[in-house]
Amino acid sequence: MNNYFIYSILQYEHSIALGESLNIGILFYFIEDNSFEFVAGDISRIKAIYSDFSTNLYQSYFKMIEKKLKKEFNLSTRIMKEESFSAFIHQHILAKDAAGLVFRKPVQVKNVFGSKQTAVNEYTKLFLPQLTITKPKLERHNENYIFKRFNSCLLSHNERIKDQLVYNKQIKTPHFNITFNLYWEKSSANYVKPISFDYSEENLIMNKAAMFYSYLSDLSNIKDSCFNFLISKPQNQSFDNIYQNALDFIHSAKGEQKLIFEDEFENFSQVIIADLA
Repeated sequence: MNNYFIYSILQYEHSIALGESLNIGILFYFIEDNSFEFVAGDISRIKAIYSDFSTNLYQSYFKMIEKKLKKEFNLSTRIMKEESFSAFIHQHILAKDAAGLVFRKPVQVKNVFGSKQTAVNEYTKLFLPQLTITKPKLERHNENYIFKRFNSCLLSHNERIKDQLVYNKQIKTPHFNITFNLYWEKSSANYVKPISFDYSEENLIMNKAAMFYSYLSDLSNIKDSCFNFLISKPQNQSFDNIYQNALDFIHSAKGEQKLIFEDEFENFSQVIIADLA
C-alpha cells in the first residue's frame, strides 16, 4: 500500500441542467506519509467562459480547503476505499453543493514517479490545463515590411522587370548619403524609399518626419528626379492626428515628391511596369 496515492479532482459546475463542468483543483492523499496536497487550478479558465463567476468567492474556498488540510488526520486503511474517501472529503474538507464546487470520485493509483512532488506535477499538468492567453503579436509595418510587400507586389505582375530596376541606389547630397531601395530611369530618374510611421510612441513619428524633411531639403537640388515614398501609417489609431501632422510637414518640403500609401501599392506597381514597358 505504501507506493499508492489517491487523488480527487475538484470541479466547478456552473449549471447542473447543462451538465457542464471544469476542472479547477486536485486533492492528493499520499498513503505512505499520511499527507495531503491540494493544487488550485487557473480560475481565469472559468472567468473566460462565465463572466459572472466570482473569483473572490472561490479563492476563499480554496484557502478554506488548504486550512482544513493542515489538521492532523489519523486515517485508517478502510478510508482508502473510494466510497469512504468521498465521505471523508465531504465531512472534513468540502461539503457537497458548495457553490458549484464538487470533488469527484477519488481514484487510487500506484505512484510510478520518483517522488511525491513529481507525481503532483505530472497529474496537475494532465488534469489542470492552464489558460494561456496570448495577444496576437503585432507585426510592425516597418521599412523592411513595407518594401518587401511592395516589391513582392511589383514582381508578381512581371518578374522580368527586375532586370530593369536598380536596388539600393545611393545618392550623395550636400549633407547626407541617402540609399533608396529602388531606382529606375525612363523619361526621368525615379527613386523609391519606404517611410514607416508605425510606432508605439508619438515622438518617434515626428522624429521620422523631421528626418525626411531634411532629406527632401537636400534632394530638392537634384533636377529631373522624382522621389517616391512608400508610407505605412500607425496601427494605433490614437496617433492619427500626429501622423497627419507628420505627412503635412513632409508635404511642405521642397522638391519633387510623391507619397504612396499601403492601399496604393498595387496601382503604383502598375505605374512602374507601364513606365518601363
